[in-house]
Amino acid sequence: MSIQVVCPNGHALSAKDSFAGKRALCPVCKAPVKVPQAVAREVSEDAILDYLGPQPAAQTHRAEGDSDATVRMAAEGHVPPKKSCGRCNREIPARTHVCPHCHAYIAGLSDL
Repeated sequence: MSIQVVCPNGHALSAKDSFAGKRALCPVCKAPVKVPQAVAREVSEDAILDYLGPQPAAQTHRAEGDSDATVRMAAEGHVPPKKSCGRCNREIPARTHVCPHCHAYIAGLSDL
């Protein structure tokens, strides 16, 4: 990774991390430039997940309406069956009779 620096004459420079805290000369105008210490930036969890890309199917995050047993099964690699709500088309647990998103009653004859 590199440290971004601007010399006193406005030239944008990129310095190696090994130059952090030291003085150097601008390669364009030879003006002295102090390279600042590298700043540790806080990275959000969402940024990390975006960087990692798509995750395997057995995700352990809790969706709205999931019970503790559903989250535990997902953590163990067992993905509970899902179905789609006929009204809002969102994916919900298969044993749900009322959609937690649009509150539509979706039980069928097979659920009786």
